[in-house]
Parts: sequence; structure tokens; C-alpha cells
Amino acid sequence: MDFNVDKQQLCACRIIREAKSEQGVDSDLTLPDYCPDIKSMLCCSIEPGINSVNITGNRITADGNAVIRLLYVSSDDKLACYEQNYPLSKYVEMNSLTPECQVTADAKVSYVNCRAVSPRRVDVHGCVSVLFSVICCESKEFVSSVSGDGVHQKLMPFQGCSAIGCVSKLFEMSEAIPVTDADSTVKGVVHSSAVPLISEVKAVSNKLLIKGEMQIFVSLCCENSEIKKIEHIMPISRIIELDGVDDACICDVRAETSLIDIRLKADDDGKIRTLDAATVIKTDVCAYKPINCACVEDVYSVKKELDITTAPIESNRFAGVLDEAFLVNFQPDFTGSEVDEIIDSWCESVTCVATGKKGGAELSGTLTLCLLYNDSQGNPAFARRQSDYRFIKEIPNADGEVNGNISVQPCGVSVNGKGVTVNAGVQLRARGCMFETENLMAVTNAEVLENTEKSGSHYAVTVYFGESGEKLWDIAKKYNTSEESIRRRNNVSGDVLEKETMLII
Repeated sequence: MDFNVDKQQLCACRIIREAKSEQGVDSDLTLPDYCPDIKSMLCCSIEPGINSVNITGNRITADGNAVIRLLYVSSDDKLACYEQNYPLSKYVEMNSLTPECQVTADAKVSYVNCRAVSPRRVDVHGCVSVLFSVICCESKEFVSSVSGDGVHQKLMPFQGCSAIGCVSKLFEMSEAIPVTDADSTVKGVVHSSAVPLISEVKAVSNKLLIKGEMQIFVSLCCENSEIKKIEHIMPISRIIELDGVDDACICDVRAETSLIDIRLKADDDGKIRTLDAATVIKTDVCAYKPINCACVEDVYSVKKELDITTAPIESNRFAGVLDEAFLVNFQPDFTGSEVDEIIDSWCESVTCVATGKKGGAELSGTLTLCLLYNDSQGNPAFARRQSDYRFIKEIPNADGEVNGNISVQPCGVSVNGKGVTVNAGVQLRARGCMFETENLMAVTNAEVLENTEKSGSHYAVTVYFGESGEKLWDIAKKYNTSEESIRRRNNVSGDVLEKETMLII
């Protein structure tokens, strides 16, 4: 029997393995001579970062740095700060790592606490967790066509995207930032953050050109408890090599800050007029090619029995790029700790969960607002306040569930108010490719069972009473004939019976 099976692959970029490793941060800090004595601690933070990820055999190693930052009230009732670097290095063992796999590492703070042992010493205890993720292109094979003498197939056309590859890179960027209009001497860094914003992605001949800008925010502590804010923009222009990518591809690019290091640089007169800013950007790229094809939903032969295997496959049709900023407004609770004057504010961390919904996607999570202020007695105080957020993005012409790997980053904070009434607004930016997901049940393999000749019916004519809504395919398969034969003999059209019908088979 003549029998031919054509197959096709559908690939997707997925996290196939994850492992977490934790490193304790335990330090007994002694303030240097240039720092004033501690009267009271305001806050202690640990800001971890990864600058390299290396694979040796089955071992994945992530190296980086954690900045321990202290903010306190000095003995002369002024704001003061101090920071110290803490080395970060963790590894995990993973078997069967292939050259096609991409490995990423993200460092987060699990907890941190501190205690001033004396006016010159601080005990800091914390924990940093490093999440290692292995990303790879997984493929699923399905039958796209079956042909042969007496073979009938039921095709399900679909549009989707098939991944051609993924890559993860760490890029270092550094620049000197001038400190202008400094009326008082800079004493230290209160807070620093960096947000990479990708504005252009161009694919051509196995290369990706990525352009954008890195927004850097730094708060400096000066004499007389003055806070000086600096905003600086560094241009981003990088080329990433990825085999198979061209201008017909859909490229999902996600950029996040992996590490930021701000160093104060003094001139000959001892004044701080320059900041040396060094950042590391983690860029994850997955490239897809649109496909327009069909899968075999069912197949049978009128001559021989077939052995078929079916399995679910997931088709992801490109629905567009989400690149949108939205504002989260809330009122943090300051009952019992009234605010007299707001000194500084920033967003410390943002979590995000993307949930697919029909016709769009929903982003939800929490953000942490940090607020440095003077209380009702005029004393410096510090507070962290959390808020939930929810953002729904409707996708035009999307009928099914929409999902995607979306990153959300803070890109602006505004706080105003007094007493217990404080109004906060945090601007978040969401970015990522969105796909409309369709789950299909497809034939993944089909074979002819030898020596299984199908015998014809014992009757020359069979009368079948079909019910309304019954599919012609199911009737034809049951009676070992074809849909076309049933339509021709009974003068019916379509794929489904519209009413109860007597059929001659």
C-alpha cells in the first residue's frame, strides 16, 4: 500500500531547568575615620548584582558583587551613609548541558537586618539567593500531511510562530557622570538604580542590532543632610549574533540591569565632582519565524488499519509587542509616624506575574516604595511600604488567550503630602512580545498495520439516520468511506449535519 507521512516541527523557547543557591552576607562593619558616629540606624540594604556567568563541564558559576549600604543619623543629627562591597560567587551542578542551552543567573535579596553594636560598628546579616535558569529551544514534531491510496485526512490549519534560537548575554557599560552645581560636599550614595529601555531591534543576516538608552538614577547625601538627585542617560548600541535570524523574524528582547556600581571620584581639592558609573545589562533574546501551515487532526484508511499517535501541541500566534508605561497610584499608611517633609523616594523592587486572558493579558504584582523623610519632630526617618498593582492590556483582534514573557521595571517615582496623608505614584514600564495561544490535538505519528486488510460492508447499501450536529467525518470514518462520497450521494453540504437526516451510505 502506498503510504506517505510528512512531518513538521514546532519550536518554542522555554526554561527547561532551574536551580537556586543561597549565599549568606555576614559582615561586621567598622566605619572609617571620615564617617561620623552613629546615633540611630535608619536602614540597611543589600544590592546584589551578577557580572559573569560561566559554564565548566556540568558546573555553572555566577560571580558578582553585593553592595551593603547603611543610612543613619549621625551624632550631630544629620543624615549620613556608608557602603561596602561584598564578593558574591555561587555555583550549581547541572547534568546534560548542551551548547545550544543558554544559562542565566539572577540575584535577589532574601532578607537583611542590621544592628549598631557601637557608634562605630554595625553587624549586618542577610542572605542573597541566586536563581540559575537554563533556557533552550524545545521542539515538538507533528504530522502535517498523510497521503496514499485510500487514505483520508482531516487537516487543522493554523498560524503560529516557531522559535529558531535563543541567546543570553551580559554587556558591561561604564561612563563618568559629572556632579554639577554641588554647593556642598558629597558624602556618599543613598541609592542608585539603572533602567535599560530598548527602543529599536533590527535583525539582519544572523545578527541583531539593539538600540536604546540606559537611565541612571543616583541620590547623593551631602552636607547639612541635603539630598542631591542625579539623572543620567547612557546610549545602548549592541550587536548580538544569533544563527538563523533575519528581517522576517519576530525578536523578543528583554533587557534588565544585572549590576550597578557607583563610585565617587574626588578632584585634587577633595571635592566630589564626578561619579564613575559601571553597569551590567542582562539581555535575553528569543527569535521566532511566523508559520502558516496545518496539522493532521485525524486520519484513516479505507483499505488497511492505521496505528496513529496523537498529542497536544501549542500554537503561539504573534499578537504584538507590549511596550507601555502605566502609573500606579496609592496612599501608603503613615499612621503613628507622621510625615513633615519628604526628602527622597525610590522604588526598591517590583514583582510581576503575567496571566493570559481572552483578548488580552493581565499583569499583577507588588512594588516596594522607599521613603526618606523628616517626621513631625523634624527627625530623619525611613520607611518601606508595599503596594499591589494590576494592569490589563487589551489586544485588538485577539480571540484566544494572550500570554508572553513580560518584564516590568520602575522608571519614575513621585511622592507628596504631609502628616498621615501621603500620595505616591510609581511609573512602571512593561515590555515583551505577546502571543495568542491555541492548544491543538494533532497526530504525531501514523503507520500502516500490515496484514490488516479492511473487508467491505456485508450490505450493498447502508441506511444511517444522522442526528443534528453530527460530523460527516465521524460518519465516514465509522463506515469506511469518504465525506465527499456521503455529500455526493445524499446531496448534503458542509461538514456538520444541520438537522436529522437519513443518509444512504
